[in-house]
Amino acid sequence: VQVLGGQTLDEQRSVGVQDALHTRSASVTINDVQGNPLQPDVQVRGFSASPLLGTPQGIAVYQNGVRVNEPFGDVVQWDLIPEFAVQELQLIPGANPAFGLNSLGGSLALRMKDGYGFRGFSLRTLGGSFGRARGTLQYGALVGDAAVYQGLDYLREDGFRDHSGTRALRLYADLRHAEKRFT
Repeated sequence: VQVLGGQTLDEQRSVGVQDALHTRSASVTINDVQGNPLQPDVQVRGFSASPLLGTPQGIAVYQNGVRVNEPFGDVVQWDLIPEFAVQELQLIPGANPAFGLNSLGGSLALRMKDGYGFRGFSLRTLGGSFGRARGTLQYGALVGDAAVYQGLDYLREDGFRDHSGTRALRLYADLRHAEKRFT
C-alpha cells in the first residue's frame, strides 16, 4: 500500500490527485488525452481510472468510504475530487472483492479533511506559465461537539494552444458532530 499524506499533497502543488499520484507513487502513469489537466487517464500497472466512457476501468476510487466511480461506465470524474481537501491518500494494489466490481488493478482510498484534524485558516495562491492561476482558501474549526471544515479552490489556465483553456471552481464542506460519552 502506498500512502500520501495531506502535507505531501500540499507541498506537491499539483493540479489534482491524479498529478500527485503520478509524481509520488510507483507504477502510476497519466495520459492527457482530452487536453485538460483536470481530466486525465490514470493507469496503475496497466489498469485504468478514466473520465472517458468506453475505456476499460480497473481502479475503484473511494472518498471517505463512498465509491466515486460513476454508476454507468464506472468512469472517474477527476475534476470533482477536491485535491486540496485530501487528508490522506492510499493506493491499494491488486484485486480485492471487498472493493467491488472493476477493482482488478487496485483501489484508491481518499480520506478527506475535517474540522477535528484541520483547524485554522489557510490561503494559498499560485501562478505559472500559460496563464495558470490558482487560489485555495481553507477554514477548519471545532465548536463544542461539532467540527466544520470548508475549502474553496479556483483554477484558471489558458492552455498551450488556442481554445484549450481550463476553468474550475470547487467547493468542499464537511460538518461533523461527536457526542461525548462517559463510561
